[in-house]
Amino acid sequence: MSLGQLIKQHSLKSVQSMKLPELMEAEVVSDAPDLKIKLKGSDKLIIPKELIVVAEKLCRVRRKVNLTNEKLTTIESQEFSGNTDPSDHPHSYKVTVDLKDKDFTMKEGEIHFINDKKEDDLLRKGDKVMVISYEGGQKFFIFDRIVQY
Repeated sequence: MSLGQLIKQHSLKSVQSMKLPELMEAEVVSDAPDLKIKLKGSDKLIIPKELIVVAEKLCRVRRKVNLTNEKLTTIESQEFSGNTDPSDHPHSYKVTVDLKDKDFTMKEGEIHFINDKKEDDLLRKGDKVMVISYEGGQKFFIFDRIVQY
C-alpha cells in the first residue's frame, strides 16, 4: 500500500469516527410529557424522552412582547350592538367607541402559541418531525415539524 493510500484510508477512518450530526425524519409515538419518537425506517427502535431535546417553539410557549404603534389610529369609531340573554330580561344595547387619533401601544403583553384547535401547539402522537442526531447517536434534537402537501 502506498503512502498516499495509507493517508487517504486514515483520513477516511478519522472522519467516520467523528460521529458528525445526522439529519433524519422521525415520528412522534407518544405525547409529551412522556415524549417518544421512532426514526423513519426503524419501526422497532423507540427513542425515549431522556435522549430527546426539543426546540422551544414545539413546547408550551408564552412570550413577553411589546407592540408599538408608529402612528395614531385613523379609524373614526367602532360600534358594538346586540341583545342580552333573552331567557333573562331581554335588553338590547349599542355602544360606540371613539378610536380617532388613539395610540394602541401595548407594553408587556403576552403571546401564547396555539394550534388551529385552540390548544397548546405541542408535539402530538403521529406528528412527523425533523431530527438531528448528535453525540454519536446518543441524543436527538427535534427542531421542527414536517408538513407535506
